[in-house]
Amino acid sequence: MKVTLVLVVLACAMAFVYGDLVCGSSYCKEHPCTNKISNKSCKSPSIYRSNHAGKCACCPACVTLLSEGAACKTYSKELGETPSAVCREPLKCLKGVCTSVAPRH
Repeated sequence: MKVTLVLVVLACAMAFVYGDLVCGSSYCKEHPCTNKISNKSCKSPSIYRSNHAGKCACCPACVTLLSEGAACKTYSKELGETPSAVCREPLKCLKGVCTSVAPRH
């Protein structure tokens, strides 16, 4: 039982650290964007985000903000998955739908 608990804690720690290992504080400096866009190139309803595209979300992109109830996709910035549309803050993409989530107390 103790071994299992230690393995679970170790696995959680590794998963937590993995994001920092892949997208550490200097990743974007060491891997500058090659496809830069200007904030004036985004057409409505898209908005400009300086850190959204590419691996670790280092590059700028035009992004459409989705309203509550809209279909959405979760993504992994570590893998470079960057959708062109994301849920408007404070909505979260849950089960493929932009959903209002009660704040934690």
